[in-house]
Amino acid sequence: MNSPPVWKPSAEVGTACRLAAVVLLTLLVVKPLGSIPWLGPLAFTLAAGLQLYLPIWRMDYYHFQYDFLGLHFTHWRDDLRWVLVLCAITFPPFVLGHHFFMTEARALAAQFGFVEIIHLLPNHRFSPSIPSDITDWLDSIQWFTVMAATHLLGVALPEETFYRGYLQPRLEVLWPPKRRFFGALMGKAVFVTALLFALGHFLGEWNPLRLGPFFPALIFAWQRNKTGSIWGAILFHGACNILGEVLFSLYAPN
Repeated sequence: MNSPPVWKPSAEVGTACRLAAVVLLTLLVVKPLGSIPWLGPLAFTLAAGLQLYLPIWRMDYYHFQYDFLGLHFTHWRDDLRWVLVLCAITFPPFVLGHHFFMTEARALAAQFGFVEIIHLLPNHRFSPSIPSDITDWLDSIQWFTVMAATHLLGVALPEETFYRGYLQPRLEVLWPPKRRFFGALMGKAVFVTALLFALGHFLGEWNPLRLGPFFPALIFAWQRNKTGSIWGAILFHGACNILGEVLFSLYAPN
């Protein structure tokens, strides 16, 4: 059995930056393919797989265990507790803000003369539909199950494994966090990682609103540094996405 390479944290920083560039370039290429039947879903699956594969490849390269990426259950109770606390704190104002954004944002932009961004804003009304029979109920349950699994396993898991599990700790070697925020060390690396995370959502779509994930990324980073695990960030990330999908389905264009 070959001995593992010598672990040099400072050298891995450069590798992490190059891998981040690979991920962002991949997303830039993949995003325009999203509307193409078969090819779009396949391209997005490959992009998600890349974000999951690259950190695990580095872990295996050095013969490390999964705790290298924060994929351990040592503090699962703390992870779960903080997920519930964060959901209780953030979801109510998000629901209210989402309703305002969907129904009032375009009119407000027009009122203040921001004509350049009106086309980026929705003009929807609250129009929930309740399933009328067993077939509709089964279709709704299937939709929710597939959607929730997609966001948890196909979005949150690979993104958190790459950004918070692998990239953020590597950048913290370059910029060690020195200040505590509610018990977790936070520093420049957290903000740079969150910026790259947001950039990955913006590239290929070119919608400034897609830079919004920068802000929840700061919460995911806090969770990572608070418990040393990324499972809490995965669960909260997935829950945020699921809530967003459910809320979006309750509105219809005017």
